[in-house]
Amino acid sequence: MSCNLTYAKQLLGAGLDGIAAARQELHGPIFTPPLQTVAWTPTAIGATIGALGTRLIRRDKGASGAAIGGLIGSVFGFGAALAWASRDFTRPAARKTVQGVNTVRDAHWLESHPITYA
Repeated sequence: MSCNLTYAKQLLGAGLDGIAAARQELHGPIFTPPLQTVAWTPTAIGATIGALGTRLIRRDKGASGAAIGGLIGSVFGFGAALAWASRDFTRPAARKTVQGVNTVRDAHWLESHPITYA
């Protein structure tokens, strides 16, 4: 069990190291354009679509159903704005994270499957 926990910590550490390396490489803000200016419109559109969609589909739920639909829609809208504003950072961060995790996975595999040369 402790072996699996150590391996999981190594994988997590490699992922975080990859994100940190990409952040150091970026030399600027993660969110371009700034998230504050980009987030409001998609969040409002998502809230409107969620509230109207819930209201049209489930007419018997009343205002509480529309409020929940609006909340869920606003979360999706904000998530879309977040993904769009950080798109220049996401690619290098994902690449470096995958490289680090693959290195840890390869080292773990070699520990459990030692190569014996004849």
